Amino acid sequence: MDVDWACNVSDRKSTSGFMFFIGSGAISWSSKKQPTIALSSTKAKYRSTTIATCEIVWLQKVLSDLGQLVYAPIVIYCDNINNILLANNLVYHVRTKHINVHYHFIREKFLAREINLIHVNTKG
Repeated sequence: MDVDWACNVSDRKSTSGFMFFIGSGAISWSSKKQPTIALSSTKAKYRSTTIATCEIVWLQKVLSDLGQLVYAPIVIYCDNINNILLANNLVYHVRTKHINVHYHFIREKFLAREINLIHVNTKG
């Protein structure tokens, strides 16, 4: 999962992208402009993680319908530590009330152990 914060110079909307694999084969991917302007990179990345988490929920339902149950959390690699802290730590939510409630969907899935957020360093 990745996001390019405020990259569009005409409207300053961010672009989100993700790709999910089973083994070495990509089974789902997306690259879309976010519908609203994010006022910070953390907001843009949290919104992007929400989109990816919704896709995970859908993929788990499809796999279940095909008889392939998923027993372990799906790993989402994320290069923003604040994003992981928001999903993992309720204390941070007091300071982030400005983030719309439905974005805490990620936290719900994280606590239910349906996803796991892992930090990936993007600096060489």
